[in-house]
Amino acid sequence: VVPLNKLIGDAWMNGQLEIFEEHFYTESVTAVLRQGIGGLGNGVAASPRVLLTTFPQESHGLGLLMAEAFLAQQGCNCLSLGVQTPVPDIARAALAHGASIVVLSFSASLNPKDVTQGLADLRGLLPPAVEIWTGGACPVLQRRSVPGVYVLDSFAAIEPELLRWRQARP
Repeated sequence: VVPLNKLIGDAWMNGQLEIFEEHFYTESVTAVLRQGIGGLGNGVAASPRVLLTTFPQESHGLGLLMAEAFLAQQGCNCLSLGVQTPVPDIARAALAHGASIVVLSFSASLNPKDVTQGLADLRGLLPPAVEIWTGGACPVLQRRSVPGVYVLDSFAAIEPELLRWRQARP
């Protein structure tokens, strides 16, 4: 899906696709991914428990759904809040549901200050044992590190991070 997303995004930016066509593509891919996730049948005993969402300024959710599909395929117990969740609510949900990892997706359009400040705020609201994993096309993720936040530069980086997490918890 990643290469196809890039092609669609480029076509939209170049005026080769209408907004409604890009939205139709997103909804179609969302339906396919949701069906695939539902077919995996991971139970509540799966580990780790992962909470997925975006910050309030982020309305793009396809990357988040792709991460959920990959994590579910790797045997994680995924709980998605969807997009645009306020930072304090992310922390409360992670604590209430016993999440071990919070996964956040960021598109390139987000304000870098909002991203770094939101990550610092979230890190301060969560216990150190709850990891924060980020990914997406937001350039600030690669330029400025936030202590206690893991930046995954691709979907391929998820599997080694899961292995690291699982090996650290016998």
